[in-house]
Amino acid sequence: MQQFQQSGELQSLERLIQQCGDDLYHFLLRQADAQLAADISQQCWLKVLENRHSYRAQSRFKTWLFTIARNALLDELRRQQRWQGSQWQDSFAADDASVTEQLAGMQQKQRLAAALVALPPLQREAILLQLEDFSLEEIAHITAELPETIKSRLRYGRERLAQLMGDDNV
Repeated sequence: MQQFQQSGELQSLERLIQQCGDDLYHFLLRQADAQLAADISQQCWLKVLENRHSYRAQSRFKTWLFTIARNALLDELRRQQRWQGSQWQDSFAADDASVTEQLAGMQQKQRLAAALVALPPLQREAILLQLEDFSLEEIAHITAELPETIKSRLRYGRERLAQLMGDDNV
């Protein structure tokens, strides 16, 4: 990001998109429908392009990017006056696993996706950010909340997921 920030070269931006674009889109897709996720993702990259000078290297670029994405998503959802969930699109893996194993894996993923959608939006958001490998402090930064609040959301979210999945070990 620092190279793009200094030079403004589009090749540097393309590398950032290659590194973080899929993660950004999938994070948004888990909280919105595919069209909205794609729109917000594009808006984020435009904001990165337009606001490259406002990035501060005090946090990872991905943290800054996801903060932009979260704020853009919240703005759009407020505009629409609703929180919405999305269905995950799964496909069979083309490997040597048997069809039965693939079906069992897909059913587990579908159960998890349904359980995530059933969570309160703020708990779902915290869990999804943690699944994107953000630290507690980074999630707090992205969401503009205190780390204790994020810990609480994660704890209650995991407990609720365990209930919804029928598993006490989540």
